[in-house]
Amino acid sequence: MISTLLIANRGEVAARIARTCDRLGIDYVTVSADEDRDLTYHDGAVATVRLAGASGHLDAAALVRAATETGCDAVHPGYGFLSENAGFARAVRSAGLVFVGPSSRVIETMADKASALTVMADAGVPVLPGTRQATDDLEVLVRAAADVGYPLIVKPAGGGGGKGMSVVRTRDELRASLASATRTATAAFADGRLHLERYVEHARHIEVQVFGDEFGSAVHLFDRDCSLQRRHQKVIEEAPAPRIPEATRHAIFEAAVRGAQALNYVGAGTFEFLLVGDEFFFIEMNTRLQVEHTVTEEITGIDLVEWQLRVAAGEPLPATQEQITYHGAAVQVRMYAEDPFRSFLPCPGDLEVTRWPELRIERAFTRRLTVTGGFDPMIAKLVATGANRDAALAAARAACAELRWTGISTNLGFAAHVLASPVLAAAEHDTAYLDRIDPLAEFADPDLLSALAVAAALSAPDRATPWSAGAPAGDRAWLDPADHDLGGIDLSVDGRPFTVRISGYDGPAVRVRAATAGPGVVCARTTGDTIAVGSTPAVVRRLGETWAVQVAGVSRDVRYAEYRSFGSTAADPEIRSPMPGTVVRLHVETGTAVEKGQLLGVVEAMKMEHELTATHPGIVTVTATEGAVITTDQPLFLIEDRSTPR
Repeated sequence: MISTLLIANRGEVAARIARTCDRLGIDYVTVSADEDRDLTYHDGAVATVRLAGASGHLDAAALVRAATETGCDAVHPGYGFLSENAGFARAVRSAGLVFVGPSSRVIETMADKASALTVMADAGVPVLPGTRQATDDLEVLVRAAADVGYPLIVKPAGGGGGKGMSVVRTRDELRASLASATRTATAAFADGRLHLERYVEHARHIEVQVFGDEFGSAVHLFDRDCSLQRRHQKVIEEAPAPRIPEATRHAIFEAAVRGAQALNYVGAGTFEFLLVGDEFFFIEMNTRLQVEHTVTEEITGIDLVEWQLRVAAGEPLPATQEQITYHGAAVQVRMYAEDPFRSFLPCPGDLEVTRWPELRIERAFTRRLTVTGGFDPMIAKLVATGANRDAALAAARAACAELRWTGISTNLGFAAHVLASPVLAAAEHDTAYLDRIDPLAEFADPDLLSALAVAAALSAPDRATPWSAGAPAGDRAWLDPADHDLGGIDLSVDGRPFTVRISGYDGPAVRVRAATAGPGVVCARTTGDTIAVGSTPAVVRRLGETWAVQVAGVSRDVRYAEYRSFGSTAADPEIRSPMPGTVVRLHVETGTAVEKGQLLGVVEAMKMEHELTATHPGIVTVTATEGAVITTDQPLFLIEDRSTPR
């Protein structure tokens, strides 16, 4: 068995691998960038090697050096970063170490999605039309697109996790999508080559967990449904996959095992398919552990990391196909640092979890975490189980609602709504379902969200404004509780002006409504340390003159300004960055005449790109430069009315 393992990764997957090592009595070494130094898995390591910045997790030479200098005999790559990098696997083995994964030859073949399709087609596995050779030559890709046909999907050849993937429906969209995908793939995987594939509408994403050993055995560990994706990044996964005809399900299992046998595959792998009706098509294979491996573990009772370590050490598979069974159902929800009610913008910042739900949670911190813009926005994973699918979905939904945090927004409120949707209950979702959902239209109103946050802040048990629950009664003596319109408060919510009318107060309760139409009256009430906005629990933390309010699944920073009269306001001439990040592309220059909705530039954070558009027509002044590192709310463009003298 392996004696000392280098965990060449970070975050929750590093913690996951460390947990199995602790159980098996295997010593392990961790690696750390500055952002990682306080994560929990370092506590049990025999050594921790510091890396040079966030890019250090992509430095193969530094990772191999860390393993050899600390006496490791094996390296586990986790997922993401260099986990599917054939050069890294080769370097590990050249140093005399065990690489926990398949051979570099297999990684090379399957990480290049074009060659993977060729190999699978030769093995009799159904595949979609697409390019058979990946390239970063945009002109070659433009010509190839005509043969593949539209709609098509652009995929980075050497990566996963949905990063850089985009659907292109017309030739006019192609060049911009290719350029964006190349930038994202280079930043995330150090490989800018791309692959094109025919895009299938209304398909489900079904994957099969496989394992192989050095003795020629290959087995499957059943299937998972990973169709709930947004921008090709998985959000909610479940096992087993629901609503599949049993004949089709077994055909998918057979295709996955046949593909693994064709590769002489060793280790853990995942075959991913698109399912349309009774037809299925291979799209890619991941030659590593999957983020969603947890749901397979929950239904089978098998520790997949232990299997990885045993197979890498030269042992045979611990079980035959006949011995592998499953029971019940499992659902995983990925907790992302993003705000679903502000176009899913990344939300780096300081997170504090005040209550975790009682179920399996994959995480690398206990209570506090600084989420930076340099890594993937996934914070943690909630894994719920049940005797059947309905029970597992209900448990996952309850967990999303029970988790309490402050500091940044996350997607858990959105996920709870999705888990309760009739579409999901009937298993009628597909890979585009989440992209068709407008969270503001279906689950919330932006004014209501802000009003909820304001109401919670004003009900906090400390003095804030004359309307606050903690203010002396004399401060409100001039107000008339029977008036039902006690004036307005001008606040800022996340740095933006927001005005509410106070509709009434009654001891610990404050009733507010937004100045704009829509949400109606919102009542917040304080009971001891608990604040409820309607029936929704809220967490309020006072930070000087600001309140950090977590309510309805998102976090809002609320600051009191003053009483003000109501009136219309002109459009803000400044276009500001909604998040910290890097300016990766400018589409206009100073003096350009722009129309409302016109693309101005692109900001990148957490490996995702966000487009900035004009809020009104006018003449633009550009105050940013490409490559500049920017902060939240930093002015990037100034749009002045065309009639304004210059």
